[in-house]
Amino acid sequence: MKNVLTPLEMKATDKNTEYNKIPTLCLMENAGAQIAHYIVDNYPDKKKVSIYSGTGGNGGDGFVIARHLLNYGYRIHLFLLARPENIKNKDSKLNWESLSIINQTDNRLTIEKITDSSQIKPDNSDIIIDAILGTGVKGKIREPTSSAIDTINYSPAIVLSVDVPSGLNPLTGIVEDKTVIPKTTLTLHKAKTGLIEAQTSYVGEIVVLDIGIPKIAEEYVGMGDLLKIPQPNSNSHKGENGSVLIIGSNPDYIGAVVFAAQAALSQNIDLVYIAAPEKSATIIKQFNPEFIVKSLPGEILTADDYELIEPLINKVDSILIGSGSGLDEKTGELFNKILNFVDKPVIIDADALKLVDNQLITKGNVVLTPHNHEFEVFFNQKLSLDFDEKLESVQNLSKQYNAIILLKGVIDIICSSNDYKLNKTGNQGMTVGGTGDLLAGLVLALSTKIGLFEAAYIASFILGLKGDEAYEKYGFNYTASNLLELL
Repeated sequence: MKNVLTPLEMKATDKNTEYNKIPTLCLMENAGAQIAHYIVDNYPDKKKVSIYSGTGGNGGDGFVIARHLLNYGYRIHLFLLARPENIKNKDSKLNWESLSIINQTDNRLTIEKITDSSQIKPDNSDIIIDAILGTGVKGKIREPTSSAIDTINYSPAIVLSVDVPSGLNPLTGIVEDKTVIPKTTLTLHKAKTGLIEAQTSYVGEIVVLDIGIPKIAEEYVGMGDLLKIPQPNSNSHKGENGSVLIIGSNPDYIGAVVFAAQAALSQNIDLVYIAAPEKSATIIKQFNPEFIVKSLPGEILTADDYELIEPLINKVDSILIGSGSGLDEKTGELFNKILNFVDKPVIIDADALKLVDNQLITKGNVVLTPHNHEFEVFFNQKLSLDFDEKLESVQNLSKQYNAIILLKGVIDIICSSNDYKLNKTGNQGMTVGGTGDLLAGLVLALSTKIGLFEAAYIASFILGLKGDEAYEKYGFNYTASNLLELL
C-alpha cells in the first residue's frame, strides 16, 4: 500500500472506513484529539491558541481540537470564517453545536464568526491552528479566507496547519493564489501528494498522525473507491465517454461476447464494437442494436483478420480479447499479433489466457483476469494454499511482467507492479457461467475512464456487490443474466 495518497485516494479511504462500520465522526474526533495531544506534548507552555476554521471537515477538526485543548487548560480563540448555517459537513456541524454549548459556560473559549474581511485583526496568539481549507482548495481564494491567511502569515505565532496548508493544492503542491505558511503541517493518516511535491517552505515540517483508519480501508476495495470513477461531462460528445472493442466468439460460444458487451454498456460508455467470425456476428447483432458488429470471414478468428480489425483498434480506447473465442492456434496468432502491435489497454480473458505468449504482456498495458488454474498454466507456477504466500506470488509476477493481474477467487487479488488491492464482495453463486465475461466487460469499460489497476479492482468490487445483491434477491439460484439486470 502507498505511503502517500492523492486527495481523492484519501477521500476514498475515509468513505471505505465508513463502509467498514467506523463512523466518520470517530475519524474527526481522533484527528482533533491527536492534534491536541501533539500541541500538549510539544508546546506545553504556549497556552494561548487561535484556531481558524472553515465549514468543511477540516474546520470540524478545528472544533474538536478546541474542545480537547480546553480540557488541557489552554485558552482558545476560535474564528469561524463563515456563518454557522453554511457548515454542511454533518460531523463538523455536530462538533460546532457541541462547542457552542461549551462556549456558554467556559470563559476560556472565545468564538468569533467572521463574515467580512474587515472583522479580521492582527493575531498575537502563541499558536495559530490553520483548519480552514484542508484538501478542498481550488483556484483563487475568496474573502474572508484570503485576509485570514494574510493575518496568519503576518503573525509572530507558531503556525500549525491541519492536513494541508490552506491555499496549497493538495494534489500538486502548487500555490495558485496564496497559502498559509506553517511551521509544521500535521497531516492525517498519510501524507498527501501535494505536501511531497510542494516547496519545503510552503509546508514546513510534515508530521503524520494516526487517526484510527484500519488497514482494511485501503487494502480492500470499498464503496469509497467508486468515487474514482469520473462522471460523464455534460458537454461531452459521442465517443468521449469511452469506446471499446471486443474481439472474440466462435459459433459455439456466442453468449460470452454478449455478456461482456452488455456489462461494458452498463458503465455509461458510448460505443461498443465487436469483431467476430461471420456466423457468430449474425447472431450477436440480434441481441442489442447498440452493438456495432464487424463480421469477419470464416468460423474462427485468425491472424488474417488483423487488417480488418485494425481500423476498429485505432478508433477505440480499450480492447478485450478472448471472450468465447475458442482455442484454435490460429486465433492465438491473432491475439499475439494484437499484443505485439497495440499499445492501448488490452484485457486478456477466458480463452485468450490459454493462447497468448506471456512474453508479450510486458508493455504495461495489459490486464489478465485468470482464476487459479488459468493463472498456474499461464505463468507455469503453482499457487500456494496460504493466502499471504499467494498474494506475494501474484505481486512478484505482476512486477516481473509489468502487467495488472486480477486473480479471481473467494478473495480476489488485484496487483499492479507496485501496488495491490483485495476484494471480498461476492459469493459462491458467482461460479455460474458468464460471470467472468461480465467481469471482463466491466474492466474493459472502466479502463476507458481510469487507470488499468483501478479499473480492475473496482470492476471486481462492483460485480461482487451485485452478486451479493443477487443472493439477497434469488438465493444461490441466480444467473449471469440476473447479475446483468442488477448492473
